[in-house]
Amino acid sequence: MDTPAVSPVSSTPATEPVVSPGASAAPTPHAANVAVSQGEQRQRMAAVAQQLRDYLRSNGRDLEFRVDADTDAMVITVREAASGEVIRQIPSEEALQMRRYLDEWSGTFLNVTT
Repeated sequence: MDTPAVSPVSSTPATEPVVSPGASAAPTPHAANVAVSQGEQRQRMAAVAQQLRDYLRSNGRDLEFRVDADTDAMVITVREAASGEVIRQIPSEEALQMRRYLDEWSGTFLNVTT
């Protein structure tokens, strides 16, 4: 699956908003300052996920979201629509196995100092 290149964008906010002469200088809320309800955020995420699914389907791909039962990690799987073959999984199965192993062994080693 080819993805277009993206130009880097600065993460530092502008110091002052640019206002055209004669325009109102009323401050606009920044996205980080606007409180969004959890329900509204879920709706937005569902809409974005649906847009991704539609885009990938138009390219012959299916997108699946699931939560791994052992690690509670979000897993995204991209499949070939016609054959069902897995093209990519994020995180990979190896990464999930490593996380399961680390979760299983966490807390078993003690750091004892005298």
